[in-house]
Amino acid sequence: MPTRPVDDSPASPASSASPAGTRGTSPDDRPARARPRGAPVLAAAVAVAATAGFAAHGLWGGGSRPAVTTAVPVSDAPVVRTDLSSRQQVPGTLGYQGFFTVASELDGGILSWLPAAGATVRRGQPLFGVSGQPVTLLYGSLPAWRAFTSGMTPGPDVQQLQRNLAAFGFDPGPADGQFGWSTEAAIDRWQQARGMTVTGTIPFGEVAFLPGPLRVTTIAQPLGAAVQAGASVLSGTSLTPGVQVWLTVGGPAVRRGDQVLVTMPNGTTIVPGTVSAVGSVASTPGATPGGSGSSTASGTSGGGTSGGGTNGTGAVIPVTITIREPLPAGLDQAPVQVAITQQRADNVLAVPVTALLAAAGGGYAVQVAGPHSRLIPVTTGLYDGTSGLVAVTGAGLAPGLLVAVAQE
Repeated sequence: MPTRPVDDSPASPASSASPAGTRGTSPDDRPARARPRGAPVLAAAVAVAATAGFAAHGLWGGGSRPAVTTAVPVSDAPVVRTDLSSRQQVPGTLGYQGFFTVASELDGGILSWLPAAGATVRRGQPLFGVSGQPVTLLYGSLPAWRAFTSGMTPGPDVQQLQRNLAAFGFDPGPADGQFGWSTEAAIDRWQQARGMTVTGTIPFGEVAFLPGPLRVTTIAQPLGAAVQAGASVLSGTSLTPGVQVWLTVGGPAVRRGDQVLVTMPNGTTIVPGTVSAVGSVASTPGATPGGSGSSTASGTSGGGTSGGGTNGTGAVIPVTITIREPLPAGLDQAPVQVAITQQRADNVLAVPVTALLAAAGGGYAVQVAGPHSRLIPVTTGLYDGTSGLVAVTGAGLAPGLLVAVAQE
């Protein structure tokens, strides 16, 4: 790997002979001081390069003492045209979106069947059983509040039932919310296929509507327990992985649909995420994580993820983030870091931040690599801490131009 000599002697106001390849650059000719956006972050990054010694090469004035040089390894990197983002890191907690408590709406009886904690219940499968009567999961956003029977008034609950019957392969006709003969006939066929008594009706409490599959997390009642109508039986979440973040009021702001980056617990895997929900009411630390509300066997409510926590002592806003990657086993409730975009700079020229040279008179420059090495004064813009690139402008810069970069 090529190296450059670095002048470690203290700087002095006196000028010194320019090193070869700098075309006689004097202190008065060096780049003017720039005030880059995101200055604290960028200044720290530049300080790292300067500490390594590369930023001083050919730019600091010589002292009266003989120069003491050290070899700093460098490599070449191209100037690129790209999009940059400035992000803020906040803590979050992995989990599953949605939190639902399921209660029985059947008449009192004995719990005769329960799923195991960790099991997944899908459409058409039993959630639990009371005195031998299974309660079947159907998909829908609204609760069931009445029996399904001939002569009932139209409603969205009937429409949900019709869509589920169609999904089972028992066509009830148009999903129009009207309980007519075609819906009754579809129920007959469904009941016959399940080995049930064929009645063409569904008593209140024998089906439960939830938005989708239920991942069972907690069993509220043991098998064999006596339960009455309205008693909680179990709770769970959806199968959609997500991250719960609590943002301090006045801190970073997000909107639904914003893209974020989630650093997984191993510290190296980064997955994209999308903000799917932003709370409208601030709460204090210690509020119940994972959303509010509950679900009965005939209805649902709630939001957020199954985990969460606070990241401060002031008022906070809950934010739910959907991630596309499946949640690895054993990482439910694991802590993660979430990078929230605060600024963007699109279609800009950029170089690695370690390509910047700090000029004695202030400002920055980059050194063109190759036999015709020269300094190009630059003005810095947005710094992207994820990619390590910083936006730059300067006469002579173009995509593909190779510049010298200090190696750590």
